[in-house]
Amino acid sequence: MKKILFLMLTLTVIAAVPALASDLTSVEGVLTRESIPFSGSYPDNPEIAGVSPTTGMPWQGVYAPVIMVLDNAPDAYPHWGVADADIFYQVPNAGKGATKLMAMFSDQIPQAAGGSRSARTPFVDVARNWGAAFAYAGYPDEGAGNKASVPIKLREGKMTRDNLSFNLLGEAYSQRISGYVSPHNLSANILKIQQTALKNDVKFIPRPFLFTDALPQDGQDARYLELRHFGEDAKTGNGNSASYSTFTYDEHRNAYVRTNSSGVYVDRDAPDTPIDFANVIIQRVRFSYSNGYVQLNYLEGTGAADIFMGGKYIAGGWFRENLDSRTVFVDESGQEISLQRGKTFIVLTNDTTLVKYE
Repeated sequence: MKKILFLMLTLTVIAAVPALASDLTSVEGVLTRESIPFSGSYPDNPEIAGVSPTTGMPWQGVYAPVIMVLDNAPDAYPHWGVADADIFYQVPNAGKGATKLMAMFSDQIPQAAGGSRSARTPFVDVARNWGAAFAYAGYPDEGAGNKASVPIKLREGKMTRDNLSFNLLGEAYSQRISGYVSPHNLSANILKIQQTALKNDVKFIPRPFLFTDALPQDGQDARYLELRHFGEDAKTGNGNSASYSTFTYDEHRNAYVRTNSSGVYVDRDAPDTPIDFANVIIQRVRFSYSNGYVQLNYLEGTGAADIFMGGKYIAGGWFRENLDSRTVFVDESGQEISLQRGKTFIVLTNDTTLVKYE
């Protein structure tokens, strides 16, 4: 029955998504926006009692986020446990448009989520953005070279085993489940990971986004957007359909519904309920490569960000002082932007990725 409901939902939403047309507005793919007057620094925002620092929703609890690497291959869908995640990242994994997802759990912590796959060096830098515990299923061995070495990155970030670094290969924090083809069937116990980190006296410091209840007034209307991630050159053979996605705005929910080659994004355990995103952000970053592995060595400083929220497109930017500080998203005036309350989807990509909206 769940598979039938999932199929019906997928067909319904896909039918409602406009076909790619020449009259869609293209976003210029740029790594920087020189017109944005960034501040020299952006102090951390204060915590607000009773409000989640990651979603802006009502929340009470202990801030101890866990970020897990998620498989982005067709055989890994539908994911499970992900309805509890606050923030998702799509991060380059290899050449020719290959990506993986990263899900950050904070407001709600599931006992089981997946399917998880291996880490790459840029994923460590994403986890450091939040000071989060980082869960992953292995990594390239030392033969990948120093630049692609995840263990070296973990040591640089002082992310020690069972404190902020959790390798899911083994039985301590994960198990293989039925219903999925290996290696897409690895389920992580996010709750156990969080409890272990807290037991080991890890101090998690909230780094709140700003949130608002007001809809954005500036920017261009953007009710539908389409992303085509290629990796290097936007040409046939360099793309990866699993890394393509569309987001359709539902004004009644004030959120975007995501689809990719596997259909509408839902949790396996709630197949009739799309996971919607109040904010969709394309963070533009320069790529480099080492032994075929993508390197994102420019996650500090400033850059361009294409921000979609409240049915609007804002040509903004991002600022990050260092790898152990938060990423700040700003508007055209260089002011930190107040996000809409709810989940956020962040695409880390370069200027080659094609973004169009209606």
